[in-house]
Amino acid sequence: MYVCICNGYRESEIREVAGEGVTCAQDAYMALGNGPCCGRCLDVAQALIDATHVPQVAAHG
Repeated sequence: MYVCICNGYRESEIREVAGEGVTCAQDAYMALGNGPCCGRCLDVAQALIDATHVPQVAAHG
C-alpha cells in the first residue's frame, strides 16, 4: 500500500527503515531519499513506525 503519494513511499519501505532503527516519520522519509512534501501522510507513517517498534510478546503455552 502506498503511504506517501507525493514521494511514492510504500508501507513496506517505511516498515523496513523502521526495522533498521528509524523512529520518526520525517527521518524515515529522509532515509528513503526525500523528506515529506505535503505532510498528509505523516500520521500514518508514524503509526507504522510505532507499530514496528512495539515489543512482540511471546505466546505462553
